[in-house]
Amino acid sequence: MNTHEILSETLGKDRVLADKNLFSYLTLRTSTVAEYFFEAHTKEDLLLAIRTAKKLNIPFTMIGGGSNIAATKNKIPGLVIKNNYANLELIKDEKEYAEVLVSSGYTITLLVNKTIEKGWGGFEHHEGLPGTMGGAIYMNSKWTHPWSYVSDPLISANLLDASGELKTVTRDYFNFAYDYSILQKTHEVFIDGVFRLEKKDPAILKEQSHETMLYRRQTQPFGEATCGCFFRNISKEDQDRLQLPTSSSGYLIDQVGMKNKGVGAFVISPVHANFIINTGKMEGNTADLLQLVKEIKEKVSQKFGIQLVEEVVVV
Repeated sequence: MNTHEILSETLGKDRVLADKNLFSYLTLRTSTVAEYFFEAHTKEDLLLAIRTAKKLNIPFTMIGGGSNIAATKNKIPGLVIKNNYANLELIKDEKEYAEVLVSSGYTITLLVNKTIEKGWGGFEHHEGLPGTMGGAIYMNSKWTHPWSYVSDPLISANLLDASGELKTVTRDYFNFAYDYSILQKTHEVFIDGVFRLEKKDPAILKEQSHETMLYRRQTQPFGEATCGCFFRNISKEDQDRLQLPTSSSGYLIDQVGMKNKGVGAFVISPVHANFIINTGKMEGNTADLLQLVKEIKEKVSQKFGIQLVEEVVVV
């Protein structure tokens, strides 16, 4: 049997699609095709798909909300797994806090709304964050007004390691830092995790989430096809060395005159220069995206001597 036949036999007839266009699954709306595509709806689906890819020795790519991915290839080799494993479960209910299990495919927007309804504080400042918990842990997603990481309330997590075995780790294992978790190095997969959330007045939590959303709308492009902040901010050392007023990569891109510039359907946002928007009605050409990213890096390097590093996952 060929690879498609083996995947179909293992994961379910008609559930594995060949040459699947990912346009509708990626928020940047690039024209990218998955060699093989599978949607995991349960924890068992997710584990089986990853383990099968490992057994067949083919690469696999995880997609949650598709919001922090820049697909620069016309075709992604191997198995693309769309993670729809969505589970929110109360584990422990104490007077001052609740501990909840959140799965990797659970969307952050829904999580914010559900936890606010229950009066569980910890995620309210992430209102409007696209994507799912799996990507948020992998990237250590944050909000800066006030500074808050999605990973802050994490107690423990279940990971699938390189050998395809499940293991449970504590929060310390992740070595969380700015835009970083250990998963970027180990390539382990976050399956689900337990979070401790402080009990608070739902009305207060709702007001805080509302303020966050208002700030997002004022400072970031809203309702546009974008994958979020494209580049990581520069280090405090580079900021001080260059005597810059901010560490924002968007500031650097603006200063080199790239704001509102574009290649093909891809344009740098006039609202925030660290956002690349797909303005086209049709699927964006990946070659145009690559060209725009190249121009941004070259201009920033020429003016500031800084090599910008992508914050998004480039596949």
